[in-house]
Amino acid sequence: MQILNEIQKFERDFVEAGKLACQLREKATSNQKYNTGFSEVDIVTSADLEVQEFILPRLLKSDLKNCELIGEEDTPSAKKFAKKSKYVLTLDPIDGTKLYAEGKKMYSVVVTIHDKTKPIYTFCYYPAINWGIKIVKDKLEYIGKKPKFKLNSKNPQKSITYWDRPGKLGPEKTDPEVYQKLIDQGYNFIKSDEICVKSGIKALFLFGLTGGTFIENGSAVDSLTEYHFALANKFKIYGKLDLSKPAPSPRGNYFCYKGYYFAVR
Repeated sequence: MQILNEIQKFERDFVEAGKLACQLREKATSNQKYNTGFSEVDIVTSADLEVQEFILPRLLKSDLKNCELIGEEDTPSAKKFAKKSKYVLTLDPIDGTKLYAEGKKMYSVVVTIHDKTKPIYTFCYYPAINWGIKIVKDKLEYIGKKPKFKLNSKNPQKSITYWDRPGKLGPEKTDPEVYQKLIDQGYNFIKSDEICVKSGIKALFLFGLTGGTFIENGSAVDSLTEYHFALANKFKIYGKLDLSKPAPSPRGNYFCYKGYYFAVR
């Protein structure tokens, strides 16, 4: 597919964007973007804006301009992409802004493309540790060497992580049948901070440190990374996810994909 050939030409730019985020961190200023009560969503830094505007003008010089765009930030270039397309390009210039602002290392640049039914391209790169993943359709590649983490959980491979966001139902209420099925299989559901305060649920799952993840009404710019990773690894996926159109989040002004999924190793 031409769209997949085109996006891969910019992977060096995505890596450079990550390095730019590292360089900007000391001088980056933080502001409150939303009022959801969930600090990981509400915060934005000047670096988020600058990194997004590093990436988007480059993509606009290619046929990728004909994709619909869902960008994390409201920057000038974001308005120049197609209003309607079969393909949706999403960008989170700094996924994990709260961790970034706190001086932690587990933030990433996340770029995805989906065709409104499933993800077909994912690039997720953690510049501070020079590690990441790339997925084209169902082919997964790793970038760099995975770091070692000190975990608080005694049995993380039987842990399914989730974010306890304001306004979220949680796995036991969203789909009680699947929740109980996984409990019966020996899994436990645990908030990501209870496993590692220096990392979010995305990194824990991608690094192979947890047995699964649960996403409910996930952000349209970054919640498909774990989903695509699970598809590429042929992990078990339960849930219902509508990628046909992003919807306003029940809490805040950001866009999400309505539905949920459990991704289990």
